[in-house]
Amino acid sequence: MKRNCTRCVIGMLCIFPFAFVLAATTHADWTSFRNGGSSHHNASLPTQWSEDSGIAWQLELDGYGQSAPVVHRGNVYTTSVNGSLCESCLVQCHDLQTGKLRWSYAKDSTHEHPSNYMNARAAPTPIVDDAGVYAFFETGDLFAVDLQGKLLWSRDVSKSTGKFDNSHGVGASLAQNDTHLFLNLEHGGASFLTAIEKQTGESAWKVDRESSKSWSSPIVAKVNDVEQLIVSSGGSVTGYHASSGDLLWSLDGLEGNSVPSPTLAGNLLLVGARLPEFAGDGDVQSNCCLDLSKIENGQPHVAWCADKAICEYASPVVASGHAYFLNKANVLHCLDVESGEIIYRQRIDGDCWATPIVSDGKLYLFCKIGQCHVIAAGPKFQKLASNWLWDRDAPPVPETYQEFSGEPGASHGHGGQHGGGEHGSPPSGGPGGGMVARIKSGDQNGDGVLEGDEVPEMFRGMIGRIDTNADGKLDEQEIDAMAKSFAERRKNSAASSRDPIVYGVAASDGKILVRTGTRLFAIDN
Repeated sequence: MKRNCTRCVIGMLCIFPFAFVLAATTHADWTSFRNGGSSHHNASLPTQWSEDSGIAWQLELDGYGQSAPVVHRGNVYTTSVNGSLCESCLVQCHDLQTGKLRWSYAKDSTHEHPSNYMNARAAPTPIVDDAGVYAFFETGDLFAVDLQGKLLWSRDVSKSTGKFDNSHGVGASLAQNDTHLFLNLEHGGASFLTAIEKQTGESAWKVDRESSKSWSSPIVAKVNDVEQLIVSSGGSVTGYHASSGDLLWSLDGLEGNSVPSPTLAGNLLLVGARLPEFAGDGDVQSNCCLDLSKIENGQPHVAWCADKAICEYASPVVASGHAYFLNKANVLHCLDVESGEIIYRQRIDGDCWATPIVSDGKLYLFCKIGQCHVIAAGPKFQKLASNWLWDRDAPPVPETYQEFSGEPGASHGHGGQHGGGEHGSPPSGGPGGGMVARIKSGDQNGDGVLEGDEVPEMFRGMIGRIDTNADGKLDEQEIDAMAKSFAERRKNSAASSRDPIVYGVAASDGKILVRTGTRLFAIDN
């Protein structure tokens, strides 16, 4: 059943703050990606720091990781892949107060891949609870270790899917309740959502999902006393019964919702979406708000849709009755969370890949280049501070990390080229080459024109934006023009993907933890 997300004008919504409870979080700990989906920390955090003051400690981690840190009972846990071919998957435990390494666990990778900016490198954020740490990697490895770093169980997820087909690897993080982990694995092959028993690593249930290139992560929430698993990805938002995987509700007709993850606020679910390829502002209204207290005919009520407030990498957050979306042009949109009315739009300095932290009436927007803007939550834009983690003219260069050199068995330091060509150009001939190959692979009769079912399913949503002569077909000139546009927008992707990059953040006991590809920082008053 499909329903397009159309603009709704509403006068008033009632928000019931206690009708919905995100699973597995405490006041002090930050146990999963976005702390269960809200990115909230229930304590005051520092607002002023610099490279010379306010940094409690920093250290270089082994290997490379794009995951966020998680915190439990005074310990910080991180994941990384190590070696130029990601030969091992690492979980490390550091003391929250001092940064001292408490233990490190390494597991040989089941499926190696080049360690460079073209591939995910330990992108999924781990889960921690009283029993252990649970980590999933783009190598297919999923395993649990106890809180002393001893292996509890491990499995190769790719046995159920075949080799992951997701252009740049997989990055969806795990979700959890008290007894199970939840993994949404979507790629070009067999895709599924599964519940995994924490004690054994065995699957309790599995439901098939459409093949899709997705990095969005699920969330667990109690909706009117029913524990649900909510997934926003691949053009739909869906609620499943957490104990069985039974479908509860679904909304289709979205685009671009395969990177940002959903955010729950009371009985409202914020759906974040990127602007789809080759689309312009106003073309789509997939950033929206669903009222999950109103489910009719298997579909949630669409409270409002936004055509200007758009996400990119960071997921939306809610604070002080307002919703915040940060787009690719670094424009922060503040909306009334009940009505969807835009309160203000303000451009900030720097790209933000990490979802902001919300704490004590403030938003912490961490830019990938090490700058953090502290913004007052509320209807008026007020920048309270702008802080740097490092000297912007002398950022901390990775000391031991090794990238793939393009030669079997060889690797080198951070400053050399990535595999495939100068400045990391992929073997396919540069940005856009892989996309063109995928599209052209559908040309079954070899006439150079794609129409109907010849267009691969994952590209059908963008046909209208590529088909410049509006004849309902894609000819070679249109495909090549698309590839040229794609490559132009990504021509500096290698240079902009060099560490240090702020990938993920967490907060605990008044401290802010910041993760770059190779370093971990603790900010404290």
